[in-house]
Amino acid sequence: MHKRQQLRCALGLGLSLLTWTAATPKATATTLPVTNGLHFQTSGPLRCANIGDWYTTKGTGSNGSCNGTVTTSTDKIHRFVVDITPEMIAAMGGSVTVRIEDAESVAGGGSIDEVTGRSDPTRFQLRTADGNTVLQSQIVNPVVDGSPNNTTVTFTISTPGTYQITSEAGASPIFGDNTADLNDDDNSFRINIPDAPGLSSAFQGLVGQYQGTVQHGLSGTLTIPFYFLVGPGTESLFLRNFDIDGNGTLTYTRPNGSTIAGTSSPNQAWNGSGNLNTGGDTIPGLTLSDAGLWGLTVNNLSRNNQMIVEANTGPGDRLVLYNEPPMRAGDFTITPDTTLTTTVGVAVDHPFTVTNEFITTDIINLNPVGTSANYTVQLLDAGGIPLTDTDGDGLLDTGILNPNQSKNLILRVTPQAGAGPSDVTQIQATSFMDQQVDPANNKTLSVTKTTTLPSQPPKIVLVKRVTAINGNRDFNPNDNTALNQFVDDVSANDNEVGWPSDYLKGAFNAGVVRPDDEIEYTIYFLNAGGRPAFDVTICDRLQPFQTFQLIPFASGGDAEFQLGTSAVLPLTAANDSRDRAHFVAPNTAIPSECNLSGPNENGVFVLNLTGSSGTGMPNLPNLPDSTGAGAPNESYGLFRFRTRVDG
Repeated sequence: MHKRQQLRCALGLGLSLLTWTAATPKATATTLPVTNGLHFQTSGPLRCANIGDWYTTKGTGSNGSCNGTVTTSTDKIHRFVVDITPEMIAAMGGSVTVRIEDAESVAGGGSIDEVTGRSDPTRFQLRTADGNTVLQSQIVNPVVDGSPNNTTVTFTISTPGTYQITSEAGASPIFGDNTADLNDDDNSFRINIPDAPGLSSAFQGLVGQYQGTVQHGLSGTLTIPFYFLVGPGTESLFLRNFDIDGNGTLTYTRPNGSTIAGTSSPNQAWNGSGNLNTGGDTIPGLTLSDAGLWGLTVNNLSRNNQMIVEANTGPGDRLVLYNEPPMRAGDFTITPDTTLTTTVGVAVDHPFTVTNEFITTDIINLNPVGTSANYTVQLLDAGGIPLTDTDGDGLLDTGILNPNQSKNLILRVTPQAGAGPSDVTQIQATSFMDQQVDPANNKTLSVTKTTTLPSQPPKIVLVKRVTAINGNRDFNPNDNTALNQFVDDVSANDNEVGWPSDYLKGAFNAGVVRPDDEIEYTIYFLNAGGRPAFDVTICDRLQPFQTFQLIPFASGGDAEFQLGTSAVLPLTAANDSRDRAHFVAPNTAIPSECNLSGPNENGVFVLNLTGSSGTGMPNLPNLPDSTGAGAPNESYGLFRFRTRVDG
């Protein structure tokens, strides 16, 4: 219906002629509505739906019944949405001030407030994202407080997140006063959020609206583009317009740019062959590809016309509408950083939580980066089930999160053999919706998960075996006991992960020996600790009833030494400069570094493993710690000597 040059719509809107584009949109204005001469408008309850405000009307005007029937609106306030990022808060010194301009209902001086009799009061409130909790409230009441034309109301926000701003006009909903001329104005206003200096569009605020009206005083016809965000998991849409009087057409635009023709509403009714309270266009069968930025365009709307536009999901959840394409989507948090300690081969679970703080559903993609060599990582849900790639972008993700929903997750880190002392894995998180809206300017958040191995001291592990009897390294000729196999004894020393496979050959119990039998002993050594070992001396006391033998080995020495897979080196029994080994004869002093108590009855073979002396020994300033089986080559080795059984 043509009434008083008034336009009503369910969003913050700009009347500039924007065309749909899938490219990165230009920066949005921060004052809404953005077009000169256009204002939001909230009407008192005695305005009729076809004149004032479908949402707030009581269905009875100053002169009795209006609209023909009562509207079914039960939420009789206007609701706007502001979304403030942490980066905005920081850039603006700890808070952002939202301004409601021309907040009062006073006519004149360029104002388009429509006042009948005395000025109605108006109440603005800052509320939580769900609209249920009032955080700040201000009432502008010109009759009482003398508020002049162009009065500004401000709300200060110091915590990032999504908020609602609501408006109510009229003394009845605010004070319970039903006086007619205090409940029949149309109060027009604008909402302003400052741009944060130095921030890209990916970090600036958003302003939109759930429900409300606007009024304009422009001439000619208008083509008005509206925009709304559809989250993943949405199966259908219900798009509505009210009271266009057939003087305009509707076009719906999918994220891929394809269009759908909508229906236009008649006088005092909703579209889709509706009436005062019912009607709309249903778009069924949405898939993941339909998530993102949609367009709803009113084409060639005639002057002096009033209307409402709504975007809803199929189940009836109201979607926020914008006047220009939002530059971002997908506010979320991911916390916390953690540092945990484990040991090689033992997994440790780093917990973290992802929360969707945006107004639509979303999927948060997760990308672990920077993992050190010999560490493995896995992303799991709180129950230990591996995450999957639900949106097909190649990254594991949270799955669909509803607005304000949190999900507890796990990064499982396992140090493998050869792992370094620590791993720092960063989980980078991005929003699916942000990627859909503006692929080139996504905000990435991250948490750091640090895994450390204990600062273990050196651990010298020794394994002693009989490896030959009477020169036979395959079996004991006295009873055929095998001498060339691995034997797992009761000690854990022979099970350290640093030993190469099939390395520890020999017998723990070599079977029957007789007087004059020659026995070859091999002592295997390994640094299985967490740090290099310095000043390592290995001392082996000969068994009773055995005598050290100076029988040359194939290498030419009285004993033999091999470091890892390096060449076999001869050792002498003499305490000389040729090597760092010697045999301490029975009944002589045992070197103090051997830490052996009791008398020296049978002799002791001493090997100074580390050091730089001895022309026949490798320069080995320390014995490095093992990082895996057989690695490094200098972390393990053996030496062997022979004895004879006394007769």
